[in-house]
Amino acid sequence: MSANSAKDKVKDLLLNATGPSNAVSSREINEQVDVDSVGSFPQTREIVRELLMNEGIPVASNSNGYYVIESEEQLADYVNTLDSRITGIAERRYGILRAADQWDGDIEDSDDHDVL
Repeated sequence: MSANSAKDKVKDLLLNATGPSNAVSSREINEQVDVDSVGSFPQTREIVRELLMNEGIPVASNSNGYYVIESEEQLADYVNTLDSRITGIAERRYGILRAADQWDGDIEDSDDHDVL
């Protein structure tokens, strides 16, 4: 399947997956489109990202898969989820840098990086 026809098929699948209760998983998408042979579905995820970023389709995700947002409430809920993830990642970043700084073991220095 060509890249454009795969994208069109994913787009059609997503446009029929409106709202979080109708989410379609990466596995389900790949069963229809067959662009990935890897279980984490990186090409499928890339197509979904492209539909969001380049075509402006408001695609969100939850533990069940991807869906198109159909209300402001869903948008607010999804943005809150993203904000929470951003905060969690920032906390983990701070934690790993602090732990590395306090670590008694050896962490090899690098001329290419200025993290320690």
